[in-house]
Amino acid sequence: MPFFSVIIPVFNREKLIEKTLSSVLNQTFRDFEVIVIDDGSTDGTLGVLSRFSDEIRILHQKNSGPGAARNASIEQATGHYIAFLDSDDLWFPWTLATYKQIIDRTQATFISGTAFDFTQLSELETIEAQSLKFETFADYLSAHHRSVWTLPSATAIKTQVLEKSGGFTSRWINGEDSDLWLKLGTAQGFVTVQSPYVSAYRRHEISAIASSEKTIQGSYHLIEQEKAQQYPGNLQQKRQRIDIITRHIRPVSIACLRQNDIQDAWNLYAATFWWHLRLKRIKYIVAFWVIALLSVLRPEANNTYAP
Repeated sequence: MPFFSVIIPVFNREKLIEKTLSSVLNQTFRDFEVIVIDDGSTDGTLGVLSRFSDEIRILHQKNSGPGAARNASIEQATGHYIAFLDSDDLWFPWTLATYKQIIDRTQATFISGTAFDFTQLSELETIEAQSLKFETFADYLSAHHRSVWTLPSATAIKTQVLEKSGGFTSRWINGEDSDLWLKLGTAQGFVTVQSPYVSAYRRHEISAIASSEKTIQGSYHLIEQEKAQQYPGNLQQKRQRIDIITRHIRPVSIACLRQNDIQDAWNLYAATFWWHLRLKRIKYIVAFWVIALLSVLRPEANNTYAP
């Protein structure tokens, strides 16, 4: 039984997946398996994957989205911990070794690391392994005040804990990862890694998060789940949950205004108004109205505020 199961969902990444896989297979910590699930690719992705068939397990499903793909892979995983990596991102040689060191020292069940944003591979040439720095919390919710942005490609989660949470939503939305982190909200042993970087996040035009419609639907999903009391934690922890959720909603509602999607902007604003008021996010409450007014009177000036 390997210590880590590395899960990589992939869809039409013929030009990117080889670098991603190479970054995993170049790990200094070697006790891991790699599960790649093809989410119905229609380009040459499968041909690239076949070149790694001796080193990875390849699963297949019809095109259903990353959440469903990750869930199918979790069912096949045999590792004690699961580490996720998106098919357009990269790891550094020390990524799994960093996770293992933290687990040995803290018995963490949920690790959230830092990612380096890049567009060109040459930008990664200056990145070196830094000394290990991390912070421990009772659980994910208790770290809400740190404004932790947890990316799938920079996470490792104990398999038993992940399975108990129910995994990712099967809805094809953006933010399915944020939904999972909230499902894991009260799992004991959350650790954030300040250094070294554990992932390199590639920004490009065909990134999954580029779909504004799926991002909006993901925002609605977070709101609906909280209002339906689907996330763990008692009433005393509600403030922690809405602090995390509204941090996702604010930029989406503002982006809707700037894209002249007034209906979704107002729906998101109205659905979370009392949460923002409870959190005393007065700057956002006022700024939303200002930007809404500017978008009507002076469309060219509605990009002056970034929440």
